[in-house]
Amino acid sequence: MGSEKPAERPASLDGPQMSDEQTRAQVVEPAKRLVASAGLQVRGATFEFDSCTDQEVAPYRGQVGMGFTFPAGVDPQAYLDQIVAAMRADGWRDGAPSGKQPHGRAMNLGEVMAIIAANPDHPDRGYIEIYGECRNAGDHSADEQDIRAELTS
Repeated sequence: MGSEKPAERPASLDGPQMSDEQTRAQVVEPAKRLVASAGLQVRGATFEFDSCTDQEVAPYRGQVGMGFTFPAGVDPQAYLDQIVAAMRADGWRDGAPSGKQPHGRAMNLGEVMAIIAANPDHPDRGYIEIYGECRNAGDHSADEQDIRAELTS
């Protein structure tokens, strides 16, 4: 018998390695709950494996990007506050995870981070980006998956 060493996680991962399915579920499942609990009028939604480096290599994290429309006659800031309240009810906490400094209003669910904002180019729209942990060491291209139907069904 050979002396095989156990697989070690690359030093750049945030924790134990996650499979592609785990990486995707870490961000898509909370997105589904948010769409349902806040009643978001989703315009578009994507999932992608996002490189955690500026070299576009591993490690990767899951990222969901969702665009939504503000309901007619509703103050955008008041609506964003309603979204945050729905997130709090689902266990999210105010602020980014420890060590993260995003631009925009951030919420966290453990090490998962969401940024919620109005779209500066379209006053009738907002967006939410959900970022998972950098725990996927796979080889991923930059292709996006359209997940709008998955979030709204």
